[in-house]
Amino acid sequence: MGWAKMSRGVLKWFLHTSLGDYQYWKVYSVDLPYPYPELPAGVAIREVSPEDLAALVSDERIYGEDYWGDEALGFGLFVNGELASLQGVWWGERYMRERQGRSWRIPDGAVKTHNLHTISAYRGRGYASLLKRYVLAELGERGFRKVYARIWHSHTNSIRVSRRAGMRLVGAYIEVCPFGKRIELRIPFRLQ
Repeated sequence: MGWAKMSRGVLKWFLHTSLGDYQYWKVYSVDLPYPYPELPAGVAIREVSPEDLAALVSDERIYGEDYWGDEALGFGLFVNGELASLQGVWWGERYMRERQGRSWRIPDGAVKTHNLHTISAYRGRGYASLLKRYVLAELGERGFRKVYARIWHSHTNSIRVSRRAGMRLVGAYIEVCPFGKRIELRIPFRLQ
């Protein structure tokens, strides 16, 4: 094991031991309206229903209850009629209730995307990016003015999808729990 890798391991162990569990999220956003992308032949995007999720194979980890209810939407990308990718959206009190008052606060007229998931058999074909861009356009049509995405700091695929959709990094927040007490540090910034 190299010195740098061992040093990172020791540092990570020390931080976890002294600061407890942690959360480190990056926050991206884009202003609306947003143009609809062109859909390839055989691809359709629409709101999802509970029946859509019931048709999935059992080894996929998708949490259907997140996609419905007040102040929540779910969109699905279908390839030749088969569900290939999902994107959830929350706003208002629903967003704050689900996050239990934690996380980035979003202003009125804004929404937060969550749980972008592509079924294993459809990964690597650009469907997540296509769905994200379509959802941004649809949310603009529904009257929202800004969309946020909160992404785990090292989830490179989600970061790449958001960047491809034109979302910009606008901040981050770190939460640590030393001795069982939650401390949150917000780091807002603006990139030119």
